[in-house]
Amino acid sequence: MSSDVYRVAVVCDTHVGDTLAAIPEGLIAAVRGVDLILHAGDVTDALVLDALAVCAPVIAVQGNHDRDAGLVLPAQHVVTIGGIRIGMAHGDRHWITEYASILRGLLRGRPSMHGAARALVRRLGNVDVIVFGHFHCPYLAWWGQTLVFSPGAVYVVEADPEIEVRGIRRRLVRRFRRGVPVGGRTPSIGILEIRDGVVTPTVVPILGALRSVSVPNGRD
Repeated sequence: MSSDVYRVAVVCDTHVGDTLAAIPEGLIAAVRGVDLILHAGDVTDALVLDALAVCAPVIAVQGNHDRDAGLVLPAQHVVTIGGIRIGMAHGDRHWITEYASILRGLLRGRPSMHGAARALVRRLGNVDVIVFGHFHCPYLAWWGQTLVFSPGAVYVVEADPEIEVRGIRRRLVRRFRRGVPVGGRTPSIGILEIRDGVVTPTVVPILGALRSVSVPNGRD
């Protein structure tokens, strides 16, 4: 007897509209055939959600850049699919914790996620999986019985040929991300495969150029 299998795409940090002019073509290709798409914040243009919704139902939460872009989304959400409760949040924290994390990352030469899993579990409560973004770096850990997963980001500076960060800011960005694993320097999404109550997370690279020649639906 065959069991039901569900495939959930996890998308984070698209940054279309504030950084990218258009949705990377590889993003749409990467989510085709899934049952559900979860966007863990920093959408920054509602057209992203419209384009993803052509492929599968979409649920999104608020990122720290979304309100500036005029998007108002829930700060967190819990969805159940295949008997698995999945909590969603962007992953940003109180500004004191954020600045401490940035400083720690600069000193260590890699983004610091210290305390992120614990904070997310406390925030979202009794769920089986938590998905999040914000750090632009893949992350996978267990906190108690909860799988905490980030697939990285659609937008990563290392893949952007048009990035213009000059002077000390450029040096700080390079130092901050110096220790990011090679896989974290490639645009990516996640796939959660749910089979018989077991969740298997996979990081899937987005193929093709980050900056596409095409534009989102309805944009000149």
